[in-house]
Amino acid sequence: MKEIQLKNNWFIKYLPWIAVPFFALIYYSLLLIMSTTSDGEDGFNWIALFMITMRLSILWFFAQKWLNYKLLKGKSLNVITFILGAFGIMIMNVLIYYLLRSIFIPIFAPQYPIFQSIIFLMNFLEGFLQGIILMSLLYAINHFKQWQKEAIENERLRANELELYNKSLKSQLNPHFLFNNLNTLSSLIKSDPETADLFLHEMSDLYRYILKTSDEELIPLETEIKFAKNYNHLLMKRFGDNYKVTMDIQDLDYYLPPMSLHSLLENIVKHNRIDDDYPMVFSIQQDGDLLTVRNQIHLKKNVDSTGKGLNILKEQYKYLTDRAIIIEVTPHLFQVQIPLLKL
Repeated sequence: MKEIQLKNNWFIKYLPWIAVPFFALIYYSLLLIMSTTSDGEDGFNWIALFMITMRLSILWFFAQKWLNYKLLKGKSLNVITFILGAFGIMIMNVLIYYLLRSIFIPIFAPQYPIFQSIIFLMNFLEGFLQGIILMSLLYAINHFKQWQKEAIENERLRANELELYNKSLKSQLNPHFLFNNLNTLSSLIKSDPETADLFLHEMSDLYRYILKTSDEELIPLETEIKFAKNYNHLLMKRFGDNYKVTMDIQDLDYYLPPMSLHSLLENIVKHNRIDDDYPMVFSIQQDGDLLTVRNQIHLKKNVDSTGKGLNILKEQYKYLTDRAIIIEVTPHLFQVQIPLLKL
């Protein structure tokens, strides 16, 4: 967006240096073609072209200054402003024309009179036509500037809105994570106090990780894998041989949102039975720029699930990229693929 803005600013800045001489050349060429005076007989007159270019440049400069003044006063560029501008250009065109004519005619063409009534009338009509053309161009440029300003402002507001939204998603994730783990800790305190104590220490480490990455939009895949291994280590102590995971990661040169893997692991533990009758075997596998988490389905009964964990992960990816997470469900298999991102 910034690059486009700079290119557009350059174009607008130097447009008069291109448009005015180009318009002067076309205008003079048309006069030359239609002329039956000595200008046509003498061929292309560079002095006449120079005079027309100077005149149009002065008209452009003062018309733009007048429009800028109106804008600074908070006036809108309406039809009345357009008509007044065109008449102003017409009058100024006549004054400039006869000023230049009074200077150059005595020097280069003394045989011609400085003032002629028919030329004066034609100059008025010519000035009004030039006023309409110049005001149309200036209106178009100013409307383009306004559109560009509004587009940049909308983009800035959208970026701020998305940033605030992303932060709110993270703030939702932390209580969600705490609630589920406090439930796990409560059950461990009754059944296995030693593991509960270890779980509490591990949970403290996990929260330190969360606090450390709370302001980050993306973290290295290597950091998230390390976090997932620590969390899996804790769950293996809790479930013993009934909890088995395999990891196959080939390329760590990627990034993803913080807590992405944790959300998926937590989802597995929360929704599935993990015991001697239903051991949990799942895998974390990298497939190019996708990270696939695939687990067996042994659903618990009466699980209070809001689906918030996966929804938060989906919304984070909507904020960060146009690539979406992919969820596939079969009667016996649950699979989630999350995109791996490059900076």
